[in-house]
Amino acid sequence: MTRVMMLAFPDAQVLDVTGPLEVFSRTSRWLIEAGRTAAPAYEIELVARRAGPLRTSSGLELTATRALADADPADILLVAGGIGWEAAAAEPELLAALNGAAAQAGRVGSICTGALILAAAGLLKGRRVTTHWAYCDRLARLEPSCEVEPDAIFVQDGRLFTSAGVTTGMDLALELVEQDWGKAVAVSVAQELVIYRKRPGGQAQFSRYLEAERRQDRLGELQLWILDHLEEDLPLERLAQVAGLSPRHFSRRFKAELGVTPAAYVARVRLEEARRRLESGAASLKDVARTCGFADEQNLRRAFRRQMGVAPSAYRERFGGG
Repeated sequence: MTRVMMLAFPDAQVLDVTGPLEVFSRTSRWLIEAGRTAAPAYEIELVARRAGPLRTSSGLELTATRALADADPADILLVAGGIGWEAAAAEPELLAALNGAAAQAGRVGSICTGALILAAAGLLKGRRVTTHWAYCDRLARLEPSCEVEPDAIFVQDGRLFTSAGVTTGMDLALELVEQDWGKAVAVSVAQELVIYRKRPGGQAQFSRYLEAERRQDRLGELQLWILDHLEEDLPLERLAQVAGLSPRHFSRRFKAELGVTPAAYVARVRLEEARRRLESGAASLKDVARTCGFADEQNLRRAFRRQMGVAPSAYRERFGGG
């Protein structure tokens, strides 16, 4: 039996906790029903700094059966995220217990902002990691030695697993199930849960619109405008005009605030939209190229090979859902 221990805290995100645990418990039920095992394959336990009830950010109460410091060693130790992560990351007693538990665990992982708690405990030094797209920069500042992958759904670095926001904890749990029981079991469990076994794309498909909508200025309005006009020619002069700024001032301000040149930003968004359409099963590469602002199919192919390492047709075959 594989012991799965989930660390939660006041104001944790309830789906960060229950989503992955449901994957493990559903796997146990599936294996028993399929005659593969006679007993549950996974034993799950919720722990916290102290045993007892804790209120999640949704208002639902969960009960930690034991304090983390008193729990038996886990085969899989996961740390939830949520708006209470900062308070949790500032508790020396919790961080010390987390260090001890991580040292004894077979595999260690985090969901969403749980990665920042791992960082506060000193567990991410020099590691490849990810977290919710809105917290990637903060994670990089908190642990400068780690390599943050902002577009990843989850990242494995040895026995360390980190996942992006909220529902990606289930993607991570399915990966662990596949490593334990094989792809066929993971696919069957994903089908029962009505979720992707391998989610297509990365976090960028979610973050781009939200990033633009959060801004309350000209550049935020321009970002949304670009998303609606990808099929058009978008030279620097036109973007500056839409933003109501001179080309020189616009170029400097855009690079300073978004970290990339306007041309690089447009190219990135075009590629992300092309990926999204291919993942949706778009039948015609010609239409994808046209609607996403690539001059022709050849330009689309070159962009995909350069950034993704595969041709768009191969990407569609692997991730297309249509």
